[in-house]
Amino acid sequence: MKSFLTAFIIFLIWAFFGLWLYSWLQSDKKATAALIENTDKAAFEKKSTPLTDTISLTQNIPPTIDSLASESSGMVIKNSEGDIMFLFENGIISHKNSSEIKIPESSVDFKYRINTYLIEHPDQEVQITSIYSPDENMETPNLGIQRGNKVKQVLIETGVPTEKIIVKPVIKDVSFTEDGSFNNTISFSFKKWDKDRAEEMELTIPESVFVYPKFSETGIIVNNNLRNLLKEIKTAFASNPQLTIDVIGHTDNVGNANDNHRMGLQYARQVRWYLISKGNFDRSRIKATSKGESDPIDSNNSKQGRNANRRIEIVYNYNG
Repeated sequence: MKSFLTAFIIFLIWAFFGLWLYSWLQSDKKATAALIENTDKAAFEKKSTPLTDTISLTQNIPPTIDSLASESSGMVIKNSEGDIMFLFENGIISHKNSSEIKIPESSVDFKYRINTYLIEHPDQEVQITSIYSPDENMETPNLGIQRGNKVKQVLIETGVPTEKIIVKPVIKDVSFTEDGSFNNTISFSFKKWDKDRAEEMELTIPESVFVYPKFSETGIIVNNNLRNLLKEIKTAFASNPQLTIDVIGHTDNVGNANDNHRMGLQYARQVRWYLISKGNFDRSRIKATSKGESDPIDSNNSKQGRNANRRIEIVYNYNG
């Protein structure tokens, strides 16, 4: 009897061990099958996945027209929202201390694009932004206006109505090449046509001007841009005793709109005070206002655009 019990116990032990071994082998077999299945599936997905999923997005996404423009020395034409509508590889060329301009052959179609757009959008006008440097010769009118007017004449000859062309000279530091040339003198933007302003322009008053003083957290830092502006205003006031000036502060859209309006007004007041104190002008002839972030001339989606929007605008008013 004792031998029987011993044998039975040994049998149970081996039976348990056999069941455990069988269970372990089955589990290992399933795991192996699952591994093979997953490996095959991954290989299939790798073959069938589009290329965009296997390359980082920064490598796959093509450069936008805005990024191309910021890296290019070409000519851009933008709409009222600051979006680029037309981009030409080569920009209009000017030379230091010269009002002459050169339009590259590859960019001559700009005038036809502008004319066609204005025909299709009769409520729009085109604004010519013409850059000149404070390091250039002081002339009246300034070189920005002179170059812009040459481009304006090209548009008029193409069929664009003169009352729908606005020249906006911009005082800005310029990096001239070794031969004294600058190949990004002119840019264009479409805006809503201001008929009242067009009627005022029939009078011989100076064009409004964009100025880029050096901005800091504590206020405006006087630079050659402001010094050159002071000279121009002295000449304008001497020639037109009935002129008054609006100094308008503009900002980008970073931050709160109310704060940006206050910041624009703060900068405009500082520029006004600089002009009055250095030019000995009658205070009543210069007024400081702000448009804050409400009137951008470029897109706020890039650093370049935000820098363009942070500006001071000088508007001449004829009160005769």
